[in-house]
Amino acid sequence: MASRGLGGRAGVVPMGVAAVCGVLLVAVYALAVWTVPGQRFEDAVLRASWPDRESAVVTVLDTISIGSLALASGLVGWIGHRAGGRAIAIAAVLMIFATVTTTELLQAVLPRPILLAHGFRREDRSFPSGHTAVATAVLCGLLLAVPVRWRSWTALPVLLGSAGIGAATVTAGWHRPSDTVGSALIVMIGVSVTVGLLRRRGLLVPLTQTSDGGRIVGGILGIVVTASATIAVFAGHKAAAALDLTGDPDLAPPSAVVAGRALAIAAAGTATLTTFLLLRGLGPARRARTRTFNDREAQSVSERLASEPGA
Repeated sequence: MASRGLGGRAGVVPMGVAAVCGVLLVAVYALAVWTVPGQRFEDAVLRASWPDRESAVVTVLDTISIGSLALASGLVGWIGHRAGGRAIAIAAVLMIFATVTTTELLQAVLPRPILLAHGFRREDRSFPSGHTAVATAVLCGLLLAVPVRWRSWTALPVLLGSAGIGAATVTAGWHRPSDTVGSALIVMIGVSVTVGLLRRRGLLVPLTQTSDGGRIVGGILGIVVTASATIAVFAGHKAAAALDLTGDPDLAPPSAVVAGRALAIAAAGTATLTTFLLLRGLGPARRARTRTFNDREAQSVSERLASEPGA
Protein backbone atom coordinates (compact mmCIF):
# COMPACT_ATOMS: atom_id res chain seq x y z
CA MET A 1 0.00 0.00 0.00
CA ALA A 2 1.06 3.59 -0.44
CA SER A 3 2.97 5.04 2.47
CA ARG A 4 1.72 8.28 3.93
CA GLY A 5 3.99 11.28 4.06
CA LEU A 6 3.41 15.03 4.04
CA GLY A 7 2.30 15.13 0.41
CA GLY A 8 -1.05 16.34 1.55
CA ARG A 9 -4.47 16.63 0.01
CA ALA A 10 -4.00 18.34 -3.37
CA GLY A 11 -0.97 20.22 -2.03
CA VAL A 12 -2.58 21.73 1.09
CA VAL A 13 -0.02 20.30 3.53
CA PRO A 14 3.06 21.33 1.48
CA MET A 15 1.79 24.90 1.31
CA GLY A 16 1.27 24.85 5.07
CA VAL A 17 4.83 23.62 5.57
CA ALA A 18 6.07 26.47 3.36
CA ALA A 19 4.18 29.01 5.48
CA VAL A 20 5.62 27.64 8.73
CA CYS A 21 9.15 27.70 7.30
CA GLY A 22 8.62 31.32 6.24
CA VAL A 23 7.70 32.30 9.80
CA LEU A 24 10.71 30.41 11.17
CA LEU A 25 13.00 32.14 8.67
CA VAL A 26 11.93 35.56 9.95
CA ALA A 27 12.32 34.38 13.57
CA VAL A 28 15.84 33.00 13.02
CA TYR A 29 16.97 36.23 11.34
CA ALA A 30 15.47 38.39 14.07
CA LEU A 31 16.92 36.38 16.97
CA ALA A 32 20.38 35.69 15.55
CA VAL A 33 21.04 39.03 13.86
CA TRP A 34 19.06 41.61 15.81
CA THR A 35 19.61 40.52 19.42
CA VAL A 36 22.70 40.86 21.62
CA PRO A 37 22.66 37.19 22.80
CA GLY A 38 22.35 36.02 19.21
CA GLN A 39 25.26 38.11 18.02
CA ARG A 40 27.39 37.20 21.02
CA PHE A 41 26.93 33.47 20.44
CA GLU A 42 27.59 33.64 16.71
CA ASP A 43 30.62 35.88 17.14
CA ALA A 44 31.97 33.32 19.59
CA VAL A 45 31.52 30.66 16.90
CA LEU A 46 33.47 32.83 14.45
CA ARG A 47 36.27 33.35 16.98
CA ALA A 48 36.48 29.64 17.75
CA SER A 49 36.57 28.72 14.06
CA TRP A 50 39.06 31.42 13.06
CA PRO A 51 42.17 29.14 13.30
CA ASP A 52 40.51 26.78 10.77
CA ARG A 53 39.83 29.47 8.16
CA GLU A 54 42.57 28.03 5.89
CA SER A 55 41.64 24.39 6.52
CA ALA A 56 41.15 21.72 3.85
CA VAL A 57 37.39 22.27 3.84
CA VAL A 58 37.97 25.52 1.94
CA THR A 59 39.01 23.42 -1.07
CA VAL A 60 35.64 21.69 -0.97
CA LEU A 61 33.77 24.97 -0.63
CA ASP A 62 35.66 26.43 -3.60
CA THR A 63 34.09 23.80 -5.87
CA ILE A 64 30.71 25.54 -5.46
CA SER A 65 30.41 28.12 -8.23
CA ILE A 66 28.03 29.29 -10.93
CA GLY A 67 29.52 26.72 -13.28
CA SER A 68 29.13 23.81 -10.88
CA LEU A 69 25.58 24.96 -10.05
CA ALA A 70 24.64 24.98 -13.74
CA LEU A 71 26.23 21.57 -14.29
CA ALA A 72 24.56 20.01 -11.24
CA SER A 73 21.18 21.52 -12.12
CA GLY A 74 21.46 20.17 -15.65
CA LEU A 75 22.19 16.72 -14.28
CA VAL A 76 19.20 16.91 -11.94
CA GLY A 77 17.01 18.00 -14.86
CA TRP A 78 18.22 15.13 -17.03
CA ILE A 79 17.54 12.60 -14.28
CA GLY A 80 14.12 14.11 -13.65
CA HIS A 81 13.21 13.97 -17.34
CA ARG A 82 14.26 10.35 -17.61
CA ALA A 83 12.48 9.30 -14.43
CA GLY A 84 9.34 11.42 -14.36
CA GLY A 85 9.01 13.42 -17.55
CA ARG A 86 9.45 17.02 -18.61
CA ALA A 87 7.25 18.55 -15.89
CA ILE A 88 9.25 16.97 -13.06
CA ALA A 89 12.55 17.99 -14.67
CA ILE A 90 11.46 21.61 -15.11
CA ALA A 91 10.04 21.78 -11.59
CA ALA A 92 13.24 20.45 -10.01
CA VAL A 93 15.50 22.84 -11.93
CA LEU A 94 13.25 25.86 -11.31
CA MET A 95 13.15 25.04 -7.60
CA ILE A 96 16.96 25.00 -7.46
CA PHE A 97 17.43 28.32 -9.24
CA ALA A 98 14.56 30.04 -7.43
CA THR A 99 15.96 28.97 -4.06
CA VAL A 100 19.52 30.05 -4.83
CA THR A 101 18.36 33.37 -6.35
CA THR A 102 16.19 34.11 -3.30
CA THR A 103 19.10 33.36 -1.00
CA GLU A 104 21.47 35.68 -2.87
CA LEU A 105 18.90 38.50 -2.97
CA LEU A 106 18.21 38.25 0.77
CA GLN A 107 21.91 38.17 1.55
CA ALA A 108 22.39 41.35 -0.48
CA VAL A 109 19.59 43.36 1.15
CA LEU A 110 19.25 42.14 4.74
CA PRO A 111 21.23 44.41 7.11
CA ARG A 112 23.40 43.14 9.93
CA PRO A 113 23.95 45.74 12.65
CA ILE A 114 26.77 45.54 15.19
CA LEU A 115 25.14 45.42 18.62
CA LEU A 116 28.24 44.46 20.64
CA ALA A 117 30.64 47.06 21.98
CA HIS A 118 33.63 44.69 22.10
CA GLY A 119 34.85 41.37 20.79
CA PHE A 120 35.18 39.70 17.42
CA ARG A 121 32.66 41.72 15.41
CA ARG A 122 31.97 41.12 11.74
CA GLU A 123 29.27 43.17 10.05
CA ASP A 124 29.34 41.43 6.67
CA ARG A 125 25.97 40.40 5.24
CA SER A 126 26.14 36.66 5.41
CA PHE A 127 22.51 35.67 6.11
CA PRO A 128 21.55 33.32 4.53
CA SER A 129 24.42 31.15 3.27
CA GLY A 130 24.72 30.93 -0.50
CA HIS A 131 27.02 27.89 -0.43
CA THR A 132 24.67 25.97 1.82
CA ALA A 133 21.67 26.98 -0.30
CA VAL A 134 23.32 25.71 -3.50
CA ALA A 135 24.29 22.35 -2.01
CA THR A 136 21.01 21.76 -0.21
CA ALA A 137 18.80 22.90 -3.11
CA VAL A 138 20.62 20.73 -5.66
CA LEU A 139 20.56 17.68 -3.43
CA CYS A 140 16.90 18.09 -2.43
CA GLY A 141 16.09 18.66 -6.10
CA LEU A 142 17.78 15.34 -6.78
CA LEU A 143 15.36 13.66 -4.35
CA LEU A 144 12.48 15.03 -6.42
CA ALA A 145 14.06 13.96 -9.71
CA VAL A 146 15.27 10.40 -9.04
CA PRO A 147 13.07 7.37 -9.77
CA VAL A 148 10.75 6.56 -6.89
CA ARG A 149 12.41 3.20 -6.26
CA TRP A 150 15.75 4.97 -5.62
CA ARG A 151 14.43 7.85 -3.56
CA SER A 152 14.76 6.29 -0.12
CA TRP A 153 18.40 5.34 -0.53
CA THR A 154 19.28 8.61 -2.27
CA ALA A 155 18.21 10.49 0.87
CA LEU A 156 21.25 9.36 2.87
CA PRO A 157 23.89 10.68 0.40
CA VAL A 158 21.79 13.86 0.14
CA LEU A 159 22.02 14.28 3.90
CA LEU A 160 25.78 13.71 3.93
CA GLY A 161 26.36 16.20 1.14
CA SER A 162 24.21 19.04 2.44
CA ALA A 163 25.26 18.54 6.07
CA GLY A 164 28.91 18.40 5.06
CA ILE A 165 28.77 21.70 3.17
CA GLY A 166 26.82 23.41 5.95
CA ALA A 167 29.28 22.26 8.62
CA ALA A 168 32.21 23.20 6.38
CA THR A 169 31.04 26.82 6.04
CA VAL A 170 30.92 27.10 9.83
CA THR A 171 34.26 25.32 10.29
CA ALA A 172 35.99 27.65 7.83
CA GLY A 173 34.40 30.72 9.41
CA TRP A 174 32.69 31.63 6.14
CA HIS A 175 29.24 31.68 7.71
CA ARG A 176 27.52 31.84 11.05
CA PRO A 177 25.26 28.97 12.19
CA SER A 178 22.08 30.98 11.57
CA ASP A 179 23.15 31.50 7.95
CA THR A 180 23.01 27.75 7.32
CA VAL A 181 19.69 27.43 9.14
CA GLY A 182 18.25 30.24 7.04
CA SER A 183 19.37 28.57 3.82
CA ALA A 184 17.84 25.26 4.86
CA LEU A 185 14.53 26.98 5.60
CA ILE A 186 14.54 28.69 2.19
CA VAL A 187 15.15 25.34 0.50
CA MET A 188 12.29 23.81 2.48
CA ILE A 189 10.02 26.63 1.31
CA GLY A 190 11.07 26.03 -2.30
CA VAL A 191 10.55 22.27 -2.08
CA SER A 192 7.20 22.64 -0.33
CA VAL A 193 5.84 25.10 -2.89
CA THR A 194 7.09 22.92 -5.75
CA VAL A 195 5.50 19.75 -4.35
CA GLY A 196 2.29 21.64 -3.60
CA LEU A 197 1.99 23.00 -7.15
CA LEU A 198 2.80 19.62 -8.70
CA ARG A 199 0.13 18.01 -6.51
CA ARG A 200 -2.51 20.61 -7.42
CA ARG A 201 -1.81 20.15 -11.13
CA GLY A 202 -1.98 16.38 -10.87
CA LEU A 203 1.64 15.94 -11.93
CA LEU A 204 2.65 14.28 -8.66
CA VAL A 205 0.19 11.62 -7.49
CA PRO A 206 -0.12 8.94 -4.79
CA LEU A 207 1.34 5.57 -5.72
CA THR A 208 -0.20 2.20 -5.02
CA GLN A 209 3.15 0.79 -3.92
CA THR A 210 6.32 2.33 -2.51
CA SER A 211 9.69 1.09 -1.33
CA ASP A 212 9.75 -0.59 2.07
CA GLY A 213 13.11 1.07 2.76
CA GLY A 214 11.38 4.40 3.32
CA ARG A 215 10.61 3.76 6.98
CA ILE A 216 14.21 2.77 7.70
CA VAL A 217 15.67 5.79 5.94
CA GLY A 218 13.11 8.12 7.52
CA GLY A 219 14.05 6.77 10.93
CA ILE A 220 17.75 7.33 10.26
CA LEU A 221 17.12 10.90 9.15
CA GLY A 222 15.03 11.53 12.26
CA ILE A 223 17.80 10.18 14.50
CA VAL A 224 20.42 12.38 12.83
CA VAL A 225 18.26 15.50 13.24
CA THR A 226 17.46 14.73 16.87
CA ALA A 227 21.04 13.87 17.81
CA SER A 228 22.59 16.91 16.13
CA ALA A 229 19.97 19.26 17.59
CA THR A 230 20.62 17.82 21.05
CA ILE A 231 24.37 18.31 20.66
CA ALA A 232 23.79 21.87 19.49
CA VAL A 233 21.67 22.66 22.54
CA PHE A 234 24.12 21.23 25.08
CA ALA A 235 27.24 22.64 23.41
CA GLY A 236 25.56 26.02 22.93
CA HIS A 237 24.53 26.12 26.59
CA LYS A 238 28.09 25.29 27.62
CA ALA A 239 29.48 28.06 25.42
CA ALA A 240 26.94 30.59 26.72
CA ALA A 241 27.76 29.65 30.32
CA ALA A 242 31.47 30.16 29.67
CA LEU A 243 30.84 33.57 28.12
CA ASP A 244 28.64 34.63 31.04
CA LEU A 245 31.15 33.35 33.62
CA THR A 246 34.23 35.11 32.30
CA GLY A 247 32.72 38.17 30.67
CA ASP A 248 35.68 38.10 28.26
CA PRO A 249 34.52 39.49 24.87
CA ASP A 250 37.43 37.72 23.15
CA LEU A 251 36.74 34.29 24.64
CA ALA A 252 36.52 31.54 22.01
CA PRO A 253 35.10 28.44 23.75
CA PRO A 254 35.57 25.30 21.61
CA SER A 255 32.02 24.28 22.49
CA ALA A 256 30.77 27.27 20.44
CA VAL A 257 32.04 25.92 17.14
CA VAL A 258 30.80 22.44 18.09
CA ALA A 259 27.34 23.91 18.59
CA GLY A 260 27.62 25.80 15.29
CA ARG A 261 28.52 22.70 13.32
CA ALA A 262 25.76 20.70 15.01
CA LEU A 263 23.21 23.38 14.12
CA ALA A 264 24.31 23.26 10.48
CA ILE A 265 23.97 19.47 10.42
CA ALA A 266 20.56 19.63 12.12
CA ALA A 267 19.36 22.20 9.55
CA ALA A 268 20.55 20.09 6.61
CA GLY A 269 19.02 16.99 8.15
CA THR A 270 15.70 18.76 8.65
CA ALA A 271 15.66 19.94 5.03
CA THR A 272 16.40 16.42 3.80
CA LEU A 273 13.81 14.85 6.10
CA THR A 274 11.15 17.41 5.14
CA THR A 275 11.75 16.83 1.42
CA PHE A 276 11.67 13.08 1.95
CA LEU A 277 8.38 13.21 3.86
CA LEU A 278 6.76 15.61 1.39
CA LEU A 279 7.54 13.16 -1.42
CA ARG A 280 6.69 10.03 0.56
CA GLY A 281 4.18 7.87 -1.26
CA LEU A 282 4.13 10.19 -4.29
CA GLY A 283 5.39 9.71 -7.82
CA PRO A 284 5.17 11.31 -11.28
CA ALA A 285 1.72 10.98 -12.83
CA ARG A 286 3.19 9.53 -16.02
CA ARG A 287 4.83 6.66 -14.16
CA ALA A 288 1.73 6.09 -12.04
CA ARG A 289 -0.48 5.83 -15.16
CA THR A 290 1.97 3.44 -16.81
CA ARG A 291 2.03 1.22 -13.73
CA THR A 292 -1.78 1.23 -13.50
CA PHE A 293 -2.08 0.34 -17.20
CA ASN A 294 0.38 -2.53 -16.83
CA ASP A 295 -1.45 -3.82 -13.75
CA ARG A 296 -4.77 -3.76 -15.62
CA GLU A 297 -3.26 -5.56 -18.62
CA ALA A 298 -1.83 -8.25 -16.37
CA GLN A 299 -5.19 -8.67 -14.63
CA SER A 300 -6.99 -8.88 -18.00
CA VAL A 301 -4.62 -11.59 -19.24
CA SER A 302 -5.11 -13.58 -16.03
CA GLU A 303 -8.89 -13.34 -16.35
CA ARG A 304 -8.80 -14.50 -19.98
CA LEU A 305 -6.61 -17.47 -19.15
CA ALA A 306 -8.86 -18.42 -16.23
CA SER A 307 -11.97 -18.33 -18.46
CA GLU A 308 -10.54 -20.52 -21.22
CA PRO A 309 -11.82 -24.14 -21.38
CA GLY A 310 -9.56 -26.57 -19.58
CA ALA A 311 -7.88 -23.83 -17.56
